[in-house]
Amino acid sequence: MNVVAIIQARMASTRLPGKVLADIAGKPMLWHIVKRVGQAKTLSRVVVATSNNSSDDPVVELCLEAGIDFVRGSEADVLDRYYQAAKTHAADAIVRITADCALIDTQAIDRVVSVFEKSGYDYVTNTLRYTYPDGLDTEVFTFEALQQAWQEARKPSEREHVTPYIRFSGKFRIQNVEHDLDLSSYNYQWSVDEAADLEFVRQVYRHLGERPEFGMQDVLNLLEKRPELQVIQQAKISNEGYYRSLYDWARAGAALALPLAQSQALFAKSKAVIPGSAQTFSKSYTQYVRGVAPVFLQRGKGCRVWDVDGNEYIDYVQGLLSNILGYAREEVNAAVAAQLGGGVSFSLPHPLEVQLAERLTQLIPCAEMVRFGKNGSDVTSGAIRAARAYTGRDRIACCGYHGWQDWYIGSTTRHAGVPDAVRALTHPFPYNDLASLEVLLNQHPGEFAAVIMEPVNFIEPVPGYLQGVKELARQHGALLIFDEICTGFHFGLGGFQKRSGIIPDLACFGKAMGNGFPIACVVGKANIMKVFEDIFFSFTFAGEVASMAAAIKILDILETTDVLAQMEANGRRLQDGFNALAKQANLGDRFQCVGFPIWSLLKFRNVNGQDSLLERCLFQQEAVKRGILLLVTHNMSAAHDALSTEQTLEAYASIFKTLVDWLSDPDPSRFLEGPMIKPVFQVR
Repeated sequence: MNVVAIIQARMASTRLPGKVLADIAGKPMLWHIVKRVGQAKTLSRVVVATSNNSSDDPVVELCLEAGIDFVRGSEADVLDRYYQAAKTHAADAIVRITADCALIDTQAIDRVVSVFEKSGYDYVTNTLRYTYPDGLDTEVFTFEALQQAWQEARKPSEREHVTPYIRFSGKFRIQNVEHDLDLSSYNYQWSVDEAADLEFVRQVYRHLGERPEFGMQDVLNLLEKRPELQVIQQAKISNEGYYRSLYDWARAGAALALPLAQSQALFAKSKAVIPGSAQTFSKSYTQYVRGVAPVFLQRGKGCRVWDVDGNEYIDYVQGLLSNILGYAREEVNAAVAAQLGGGVSFSLPHPLEVQLAERLTQLIPCAEMVRFGKNGSDVTSGAIRAARAYTGRDRIACCGYHGWQDWYIGSTTRHAGVPDAVRALTHPFPYNDLASLEVLLNQHPGEFAAVIMEPVNFIEPVPGYLQGVKELARQHGALLIFDEICTGFHFGLGGFQKRSGIIPDLACFGKAMGNGFPIACVVGKANIMKVFEDIFFSFTFAGEVASMAAAIKILDILETTDVLAQMEANGRRLQDGFNALAKQANLGDRFQCVGFPIWSLLKFRNVNGQDSLLERCLFQQEAVKRGILLLVTHNMSAAHDALSTEQTLEAYASIFKTLVDWLSDPDPSRFLEGPMIKPVFQVR
C-alpha cells in the first residue's frame, strides 16, 4: 500500500502568522515536523501541501532547499489541495498531518496507520476522542474516501478542513485509536497555535533536542520532572479554527416557524383535563417559548425525537437525563419485552430483584445493601427517613435538587402546601462553601440527621471540599447522603463517589439506571440500610421487574462497551464548539457552556453580566426552530454521535450570528416570538 503523509502548511495564521517557519532549535518548525513524520515506518512518502498564494513562497523555498516533496494548490479549498497531492503521488492511503504539530510522535502515526491497514475502515484517527495529547493528531483515510469527499462536500468548512465530510456525513466507516493510558484528563495541549505554545515547544527541544528521535513518552517524562514547563501554555479549545469556519459561513437571521397545528390542538384539549398540561414541570410548555416550540412529542429514536406534527429534533433533554443510551435502544427494549412475557408485578419478590441488587453492590462503593423505588424522589425521601430513624434526629442539611417530597421542596420557593413545621427542618447550604455548612451544623448541635447533597453538578468540587463535608457530618453525628440521581452512571458505573474517592453512608441512584423505564434505588452501608426493615418504605410497584430487566441490560452495555467514553468525546466537542462560536461572535462573556462534557450547563447573561432570561429565550427559540430541543443543559446520551453534534454546532453558529444583530438592537425583546419562559425555581 502506498501510504502518503501530506502535511498542510501555509504562512497565514490568525493567531500566530508565520508560525510554520518559526525557529525551533535553529531550524524552521516545518523542517522538524517533516523530519519527525518521515521517521514513521508505515509511510511511503512525506509531502508538504501549501497554497498558490505568493505569501507561501517561503514554504516552497524551504522545501526546495531541504529536498522536501511539495505541491501547491488552492488556499481556501484545502480538500482539493489534498486530493490533487494524493492523486499526483498515486496514494492508496493518505495520512493527514498539520504544520502546527511540532511534537508529532512517530509511534502514534505508526499505530494509527497499522490499525487502518488491518481494520478495513475508510477513516482511522486518534482525534475522535482525545486520549493522546492534542498536537499528536493523526488521520488516515483511503484515496476513495478522499475522492468521494472531494466530489460531494459542499460546505466551505468541509472544503477548508479536509476531513469533516468523511467524519460527519455518516457515509464512511470510521474508527478511533486510543492510547493505552487515557491522557485526556491531563488536557495536554502540544499544538502550536499561540506564542505561548511555541515557547513551550522550544523549551521541550532545548531539553530533548540532542536526541532528534525523542517522542511522546520522552516529553511526558520531561513534564513529570519539570512540571513548570507545562504552565507556559494557556487553556484553549482544540480545533478552534474549524469552529471559526462554521461561524464565518453561517447564515444570520431568524429561522422559519415550525408547523405546530397538531401540537397546539392537543395543548388546547390538555388544558381542560390536565393541570399545567404536563405531568412534570420541566417538561411543561412553560419551559419553552410558547407558540414556537412543540408541546407534545410523538416518538423518539436514538438522540432524535419527532413531535405530533412530524417535526424532527436532536434532543438534548433526553427525558430529563434519563435516556443514557438514547431513545428506544434495541437491546434494552428486547430485554423488557422478554420479561413482559413472564409478568411484570408479582405477589412475592422476583429473582431479578436479587440479581440487580447484587450487581449494584459490586459496582457502587458504598453499596452493601439496596432498596428499589420508581423515582428519584422516592429514594431520596427513603434515605432521609432512614437517616432520621437511624440517628433519632430530625434536621436535614441539603445542597442541590432532591425531588418533590415535602421534606425538600419546602425549602424552595415552590413550597405551597408544605407545613411550616416541615419546612423548618430542612436547611439548604451552598456548594463548595465548607464554612457555611460548619456554621449551619453548629447552630443546631446534635440535631442533624443527615447532610444530603449532589456530590457534583456543573462545578468541580474544590480540592478537599467533599472530604471536608464528610468529616463535618461525622463530627456532628450526621449521615452523609450523596444524591447521585443525575451523576449516577453518567460519571461512571460507580457514580461520582467512585470517581472522587469520597464514600458516603447512603446514596441514591435513578434516571439513567432505566434508560427511560422507571426505576431508582437507595444503597448504603448494611448497618444503616437494615433500618429499612422498620421504617415504612413500601409501595406496590417498587418490585416491578420489567424496569429491572432494563437496568441489568443497561449495566451490561455500560460495562462492555465504550459508550461513556464516546459520550464524553462528543459532549466535549459540543461544549468546546458552543464556547468557540460564542467567542467568535464576541459574546463569550454572555454565553458560556460550563460543567462536564457529559452533562453541561448553558449560561446566559446580559451585557451587565447578570443571568438573563431574555438571552436564554432568544437562543432557545432559534434552536428549536432549527431542530435542536433543549432546556439549559446538554444531557448527552450514547446516541449523540458525530453527525448530530455537527448538525447542532452548525445550528449554533447560525444562532450566534443572528444574536449578534439582535442583542445590539435597542429592544432585543421585540425578536421574541412568544411569551417568556417561566423558570420553575432556582436550584443550581
